Parts: sequence; C-alpha cells; structure tokens
Amino acid sequence: MKTISVSIVSLIMLLSVVASAQKKATIQFQDKVYDYGLIKENSGPAKSVFKFVNIGNDTLKLTGVRTSCGCTASNYTKGPIAPGASGEIEAVYNPAGRPGPFSKSITVTSNDPDNSSITLIIKGEVQPKPRTVADNYPNKIGNLFFVNNHKSFNDIKDSEIKTDTFRLYNNGKAPMKISFKNTPSFLKLEILDSIMKPEMESMIIVTYDAKERKDYGYVFDKFYLNTDDIDQPDKLLYVSANIIQDFSWMQEKDIKKAPHILFENETYDYGTIKTGTSVKYGFKFKNTGKSVLKILKIKASCGCTTIDENTKKELKKGASSEIIVDFNTIGRVGNQHKTITVITNDPDKPVVVLHLQGNVEK
Repeated sequence: MKTISVSIVSLIMLLSVVASAQKKATIQFQDKVYDYGLIKENSGPAKSVFKFVNIGNDTLKLTGVRTSCGCTASNYTKGPIAPGASGEIEAVYNPAGRPGPFSKSITVTSNDPDNSSITLIIKGEVQPKPRTVADNYPNKIGNLFFVNNHKSFNDIKDSEIKTDTFRLYNNGKAPMKISFKNTPSFLKLEILDSIMKPEMESMIIVTYDAKERKDYGYVFDKFYLNTDDIDQPDKLLYVSANIIQDFSWMQEKDIKKAPHILFENETYDYGTIKTGTSVKYGFKFKNTGKSVLKILKIKASCGCTTIDENTKKELKKGASSEIIVDFNTIGRVGNQHKTITVITNDPDKPVVVLHLQGNVEK
C-alpha cells in the first residue's frame, strides 16, 4: 500500500513539472488607455502608441487589431514576437469635424490563451476650430456658398403669394457677377448685389405666385443663377411648395351647395402575386354633393403605377366614375405599397389618398 501511495505522489509531481514546462505566449501592455487630453480640431491627425511585451515562453502573434470606428486607423507589429521581445500598436485619431469629448476602442486579438482579446481605449476632447463666415454657408457651388440650395414654401394657397430668401456668400478671390437664367414665370427673383465682392454676403429674394404656378399638391421646380465664376458658372437652385385650395371665400350657403367625393373604397389589396404581373384596378367614386365635382389632379407615388388618362375630370351631382390604375410589378419583390393622390374641389375632402398594396413573389 505504501508503494502505491509513493507512486501516486510521484505521478502528481511529474504532471506538475510537465504543466510548468508547457509553452505559452503572454502579452502585457504598459498602458491600456491613452488620454490625448485637449486637442484642436484643425491640428491634424493625432497619434498614440500602445507598447507591449511578450512575457511568456512562446512566440506571440497578433491575429487582429480592430477599431471601433473609421476615425481611428491602426498600424501594429505584424511579425512573430519572441519571448522577452516587445511590439507596439499605433492608433491615429483625426479630430477634423469631430468637436467635443470622444472615447474609442481598439480590440487586440492574439494567441495568448489567457488574454486572447484585449480592449485598448483612446480618449480626449476636441476643441472646436474657430468658425469663419464661410462655415455658415455649408452648400458650396463653385466659389458661391449658400445656407441651402433648396427653398421650401410648404403649404401655400392657390391664391397666395409668398416671399422668402436664399442667403449666399462669395468665397472666391474675385468679384462675381450674378444674374438669373431659365426663371419660371411664377417666380420673381431679385438679388440685392448683382456684383458680389470677395468674402461678401448677399441675398436673393424669391417671390412665389401659387396662382401663376397653376398646379396642386407637392411641386418641385428649379432655376439657375448665371455667374462669371471660374468654377461652375451656372448655379442650380430649387424651390418647392405644397399648393392647396383656398376655401376661405366660402360662406355657409356655399358649403351646403358644394360637391362631395365618395369612393366605394380607398384601399385595394391584391394579395400575393408573381413578379412581372400587372395589377389593374378601378377606384370607383361618386359626386354626392350638389354642384359640379372637379378632379384637379391625380398623381401616383411611383412611376411604376400609371393612371388612365381618360378618367372623367368633371362630374355633375349624383354622377359616378372611376380612376383606373395599373401597377407594373416587374423588378419588384416583397410587400408593396403604392399611393395615388387625388385632389378635388370638395371643401370637406380636397385631398384623397388611395392605396394599392400587396405582396410580390419571385
């Protein structure tokens, strides 16, 4: 029995010696956090270096270095690192356009069995660069900068005239002559300074005449500034509006005599169909009012949906009609939802949105 006990003890000691003799790489960083402190936004990319040592008894290999966002880019020791040898990981943070505090992580993976993944942190605060006049004009077209190149007049009545402005800045080194090109008839344009000196601010006054536009619903238009700028002399600007009807003139007696549109249904669900199938459906409606109903506009939300041009546009009291739509499913898969906007002279419901929906399979 004594011999067996001695043998067990000897085996345990042998296993301990074997275990201690096993080779493994061990990575040890001097620091896992690098604090930049305060850095300036316009000072350029800032570099940090994390140094480490292989304190193990086997060759260390870094298998990956992954950053938390595209604003950090790392270079690191890619070759084998012998026991006792050192390496480093370099991180670069670009503060441009990133004012304020920041904290980013760098994940390091290696063949160290006890520390296969280690997270390093770079942090600090970016001091914003001093703002210039040009910074207030983020939309750049050549050397002429704008606060924005699109002016929305939002809701505007069909009898209304609205005025707004485009603000602009000459960021060039030479005076710039400005005039207008291809101006729509419903827009009146006036620039305060037809010749803008370098670093000069000015303004374009835009007057929008909805009656002259002769349309309804959401409309989007463009016009050009003609300049002698050496970079992009023609500047494209946009205006938009949602033109609605003005019913403010109507008295109680007018409202009682008004037309009214009533659809049998405003939604059609065609279920599940195969792609390439054409969906054709007629939305039936009736004038339940006491005067002539006028269909002022019919617009589909997608070019894939066409509307029968022969739709009757004026209906007497009690008359009925339908809006026939055709949805082409070629190239479309999955749940589909298309809308058709109908604008009428019904004061109670001047805008009706019809829905065409279903599922398209390959």
